[in-house]
Amino acid sequence: MSKKSKHLSNIIRIAVAIAAFLYFVVKNDPKGIARDFGGLNKLIFVIAFALFIGGNLVFVLRWFMLLRMQGIYISYWPAVKLHMLGLFYNNCLPGSVGGDVLRAWYVTKHTDKKIEAAMSVFVDRAIGLICTIAMAFLAYWLMPGGENNANLQFGTEFNIASLAMKLLLGILVMVILAAIVLAIMYYNRRLRPILLKYVFIFSLRWKFWVGRIVTAVKLYCCKPFIMLLAIVLSFICQAMPIYGLYLVGQDLGIAAHFKYYLVFFPLSWIIGVIPISVGGAGVMEFGIQGMFKVIGICDKIPALALAQRLTWLLGSVPGVIVHLTGKHLPDEMKIEE
Repeated sequence: MSKKSKHLSNIIRIAVAIAAFLYFVVKNDPKGIARDFGGLNKLIFVIAFALFIGGNLVFVLRWFMLLRMQGIYISYWPAVKLHMLGLFYNNCLPGSVGGDVLRAWYVTKHTDKKIEAAMSVFVDRAIGLICTIAMAFLAYWLMPGGENNANLQFGTEFNIASLAMKLLLGILVMVILAAIVLAIMYYNRRLRPILLKYVFIFSLRWKFWVGRIVTAVKLYCCKPFIMLLAIVLSFICQAMPIYGLYLVGQDLGIAAHFKYYLVFFPLSWIIGVIPISVGGAGVMEFGIQGMFKVIGICDKIPALALAQRLTWLLGSVPGVIVHLTGKHLPDEMKIEE
């Protein structure tokens, strides 16, 4: 992206985040939210925050295991620093480069196995996303919901075959658009040299890249028990902050079963990934409120949503320190700087 386009994109995302968050607060009675949040037991909030940090440390342990499977021997605490840096970028900065991409970039500075190191980040994220979706669906289908056992139906129009056809159609459209873009670049005199340059580079390196990636995938597949442990850790690291929010909700007097926290908060995280705001600010809060409305609970939900936002922001502070002190870089790179 050009600098002008990048700045415009960042400004739009900041504006959306501020506008959506302020609208959420104003719409839900700011004095009432302040009263509810002010009445929250401070010890409960500290415990919820500790569970959030603990969940992130388990998250890093999962990634640490994936790195070790590839023979990448980075110590645990440097991995924690890289994760906290990515968390800060995801939650607080509007840039188009996500925290996972940044984590993948900087972890390659700690090892010669650059492709395997970068791949570990995306395998880690894929496991996390799959477990997030699985947690929401398994909690809804398998856990009893107590007195508020609402019937959350997909709707009569939901059809797996139809959904699969739409997905395939979407992929086909993307392929056609990519082909059109490549054709335009090829027939444009200014863009053709750029296209040919990268085609040439790719033709030289693709066998090397593909070979390394295939080897890495085989290595993951050859250790199913470690991958199973990684999946278990995924559920643990996500359940810990959710349980902390459940404790906050109980202290606020929200009469919702733990089941719905396991359903609604993972879904809100997925909504927050949509790159229209900074860290999903405002968007996630409205999503949480809308989902709790489905089971007939509206009171105190804004305070609960803001409690989650505050834990995220406080949890991003270590990432700020890592960013400012350069702790995410190997010692030899810090000496060079």
